[in-house]
Amino acid sequence: MKLLRVRLENIFAYRDADFDLSGTTPNQNIVLIWGRNGMGKTSFLNAMKLLFTGADKTEYRRVGFPPIALSGPQYILGDGSRWTGVLNREARRRALTLGEPVTAQIIASWLDNVGETVTATRWWTAEAEDYTSGVVVERGGERKTGAVAQGILEDTIPSDLVRFFFFDGEDIKSLTESSGSYQTDFNRLLQITFLEDLSRELVALSGDRKRSGLEATLRRELDNAQANLAKAKTVQIEARETLDEIDAQLAIDGVELRRVQIRRANLSSGASEAQRRVLEEQLKIEEGRLDNITDQIVRELPKDAPILANLTLVRKALDEIVSRMTQGGSAEATFANTVSNKLRGWIAEGCPALSDSEAAKLSAFLSERMRNLVHVNGSEGLFSGVSLAVLERIMGRFETWDVAGGSLRSARGRVLIEAYRHSNAVQEINRSLFNLEVGANSNAEEFRIVSNKLVELEDGIAKQNQLKGQWSTRLAEAAADEAKWIGEVKRLEESQDQVSQAARDSRFVLKAAKALNEIGERIKTETRAELEKMLNEKFRLIIQHPLIDRIALDEGYVLTFYEKSGKAIGRTSLSSGMKQLAATALLWAMKDSAGSDVPVIIDTPLGRIDRENQEHLLRAYYPALAHQVIILPTNAEIDERKLGLLSDRVAKHYSIRNSSGDAASVDPEPLVKI
Repeated sequence: MKLLRVRLENIFAYRDADFDLSGTTPNQNIVLIWGRNGMGKTSFLNAMKLLFTGADKTEYRRVGFPPIALSGPQYILGDGSRWTGVLNREARRRALTLGEPVTAQIIASWLDNVGETVTATRWWTAEAEDYTSGVVVERGGERKTGAVAQGILEDTIPSDLVRFFFFDGEDIKSLTESSGSYQTDFNRLLQITFLEDLSRELVALSGDRKRSGLEATLRRELDNAQANLAKAKTVQIEARETLDEIDAQLAIDGVELRRVQIRRANLSSGASEAQRRVLEEQLKIEEGRLDNITDQIVRELPKDAPILANLTLVRKALDEIVSRMTQGGSAEATFANTVSNKLRGWIAEGCPALSDSEAAKLSAFLSERMRNLVHVNGSEGLFSGVSLAVLERIMGRFETWDVAGGSLRSARGRVLIEAYRHSNAVQEINRSLFNLEVGANSNAEEFRIVSNKLVELEDGIAKQNQLKGQWSTRLAEAAADEAKWIGEVKRLEESQDQVSQAARDSRFVLKAAKALNEIGERIKTETRAELEKMLNEKFRLIIQHPLIDRIALDEGYVLTFYEKSGKAIGRTSLSSGMKQLAATALLWAMKDSAGSDVPVIIDTPLGRIDRENQEHLLRAYYPALAHQVIILPTNAEIDERKLGLLSDRVAKHYSIRNSSGDAASVDPEPLVKI
């Protein structure tokens, strides 16, 4: 792979920059992209990483120290505090002002291993607070997008290995401090995982063959268990990503909360603690009284409020009840009611020829005439349809309201007035506390705004923490479910003694997988031994150190340094510069051992390294590291004398110009002249 051209448009510090890298040759394999601190060297490095990795995975959205994982929108558009975003700030501000969208893109072209030109473009278009993104790869007249395009980039440089080819010279010292966390990545880099991958596929095939011999019912149970197992794993992934986003938001809100708290403290008048304690004690007492009265109102007022508010209607209702009781209780009324109730039955008995409807009409007619004769009106009035027994029960209550309603209403009114008084007292004390806190009237409005912002942030953090607790519980439950379903899958697979051909096939495939694993382990052992030898050779090329005689690698690629006496040297006693040199030698050895032809991009190439060892790197390391090496130095790292050591191997110079911090462009000339 040989990079031909890189163009950065509205990306990080760059407005528009074009780098022609096609002029490198085996004898002039180095391109120097110069820049003072803050000009855009790291922006170039990060842009090239982003081209191949994208930003979909959480691990590629970690920023700052300690690293915090941002959400997608925060990473692309900025989080408003510690991270300014992928899109160039000046271009985005201009687009927001004009109400237009802005597009940022990284375009790179290279020759692949068969000499064919490949062009990849990764872009983002932002409009206000929303954005869209995409990736395109063009090769051999074909244009691929989306997942297919990302797959081509993954085949070119695997995303999780990009950091070993495009790196900051000072950051790689962590490789020497590792306790084995890089083992999987280093195995992939050395291309010795193919047997492990094949073995895993065979194990999976063995499981499929074994399951194919199971009874139908057992197979359904197993399918269900595997589905639940997959669901538990998916929930865990979702929970971890959500928790990462919550942690990121909490970190951002925490910074903002501290800033607002400091601002509020600065606006405070510095009132005496004694005054504040007196007012706060009064506030506590008044709030307690208000709570008690409110509870009383809630208990008592809703039950009789409509009655006490309408005592005139209560009097009228009582009069209606008395009238109805008087009419309904006379001898004539009793006689009329009794006859009316039995009349229909009598008519049906005496005149069986009449239909039911005719008997009902006749009964109603005669009852009405009889009521008129004795002056009983049973169909009019508010309580005409209510029985006398019910009226007797409710009349006592209405009489109580009629007699005592006025005093009850006055009592309820006094409670409401008392509640109003305590509410005003609480407001007044809060106002006094506010004035005591603020002091000058000129600060009052800003203090109120800052205080409201403080409450908003505290509420938001509380909600985020609550959400974090919920997702942590979901994660724990999903982990427990995963363990449970793993056990269930194993139980089901072992529950039937396999004597079928499928079972025999499964056992044969497992034997093959075991054999491949054993071969893979031998290859790993031999490769690590070869790598350890190359590491020591590379280390001696770039540094001559009287203390370190050799470096050993264990199976996790953990480095151990030894003196000539054979005594191990503690890694913590080594300087940062020494760790950087050891890590440099390790990556160099790995690249040569793997036979990789990927270009190397290095930012801060000589940071913490002393002068003599810098010269070793310039003479022995960079010219031999790769067929194409892009170095991003400052004029302090490579001065006129050091450039003289490297100049014969330099194919191209670029100097980054950046007047505002967000307007980086490049000139095709060195920052240092020989």
